[in-house]
Amino acid sequence: MLGGVLSFIVLLLAAVPNDTLVVGTLADPVSVEPHRATDLVGAEIVASVCETLVRQRGGSLQPEAGLATSWATRDQKTWTFTLRENVRFHDGVPFDADAVVLNVDHLRAERAFSGHATRIGPHVVEIELDRPNAALLSTLSQPFFALQSPRHLDGASSDLPVGTGPFRLAATGPGLVELVAFPDYRQGPPRLRKVQFRRFRSGSDLVQALLSGEADVSSAVDQSDVARLREHGDISLDSRTGLNLAYLALNNERPPFTDRRVRQAIARAVDRPAILRHALAGHGEPAYTPLPPSVHGPDVRTREIVRDPEGTRRLLERASLEGGFDTTLTYPRSPRPYLPEPARVAGLLREALGEVGIRVQLRETDSWADHVRLTSRGDFDMALLGWQADTLDPNDFLTVLLDSGSIDATNRSRFRSEPMDRLLKRARMESASRTRLSLYRQVQELFQTEMPFVPLYHASVFTARRQEVRGLVIGPTGLMRFDKAWKAP
Repeated sequence: MLGGVLSFIVLLLAAVPNDTLVVGTLADPVSVEPHRATDLVGAEIVASVCETLVRQRGGSLQPEAGLATSWATRDQKTWTFTLRENVRFHDGVPFDADAVVLNVDHLRAERAFSGHATRIGPHVVEIELDRPNAALLSTLSQPFFALQSPRHLDGASSDLPVGTGPFRLAATGPGLVELVAFPDYRQGPPRLRKVQFRRFRSGSDLVQALLSGEADVSSAVDQSDVARLREHGDISLDSRTGLNLAYLALNNERPPFTDRRVRQAIARAVDRPAILRHALAGHGEPAYTPLPPSVHGPDVRTREIVRDPEGTRRLLERASLEGGFDTTLTYPRSPRPYLPEPARVAGLLREALGEVGIRVQLRETDSWADHVRLTSRGDFDMALLGWQADTLDPNDFLTVLLDSGSIDATNRSRFRSEPMDRLLKRARMESASRTRLSLYRQVQELFQTEMPFVPLYHASVFTARRQEVRGLVIGPTGLMRFDKAWKAP
């Protein structure tokens, strides 16, 4: 049996027909079940198979219609959605209010979604949240909140997810996931007959596959391979600053980091351009607040935090630490997309802090899972961390990283501030976009005053594609859409 599977994969690798698009990856999806998926590969698969109630419009905080055609709320807590009619899931089950209610119940169980849904009419549903949240539409636009067939959720149909999207999931296994076009898609059938996600053993194997035509497109391009790919006329590279942040977490519950002057001193000791130059080959942008430039809400008036050793020493003197101090910096052995070389970044930070009298001992964790567990419970002095958001809403960075309610989870600097909590709560409840953005600017000003952690950089992300690939859409969050894609002969 194994030999037959291997022969099938070898045959697939031998030639890629024009009606098939091969997406190169370096990892299998964690899950292809929308409500359990957590990674980029899984998100791209899910987004092609299943659809969401709303979608995020490119370059805007404004949502656009998906499976819901309109929505309304008076208090940001109770939302009413009017659903698209005459839509069926791939298994023939009608899409209606009952399907949405079942999906919301499933999301509450699987993703701790903080709301309940009620059927108001055949194609009208009401979602009541546990607390007001103006960012609900951004949340619902994520692939991980996509809607699945009730028959599938009840376990009465295919083992594979069943949605309403332009492709259906045909097969999945180690190293290969295959999608096939859904001919009855409501916006017309895709031009491609198949989309295959193939895992390659290494970054160099993936690059070679792109150059040889074994793979057509990939968003798993490593920073170190960019120059090589740019040398070839057959390859186009899309580069953009990612929805990510690499940062130096400071444990606000441990002295001397309880003193904001010490936190400000560390922020002024770091050489951000040097980190980008030596650890990311220059592929990124320095970070001064938690928000990447692509997220709506970055304050253009934000002060740049430049390297200032003398300023650092003055701040340490005011904190009665003129002789510096000893501390530890915990970093992960495992790389992340926004942290391709964690050991090198940690070494650069130790060197910069050592020049101003802060003596740093490095501590490496064995895996990313270990790193997350350790830092979530506050077992560190300083730690190298990052965040990757799934939407363009500032809430997905600011509440996650700064709200005191996120301590023991994603607020790993363990920062507590009643003024910050009040601002974040007001922004979550505010429906007017202009007012929300004004509140988020105040959040960033308070952040720079308190400096609960030290922003380092926003890493660039790259999508490589062969020139014959046409019509590929890269969404505002970096996810690829294949429904309009095709390959020139």
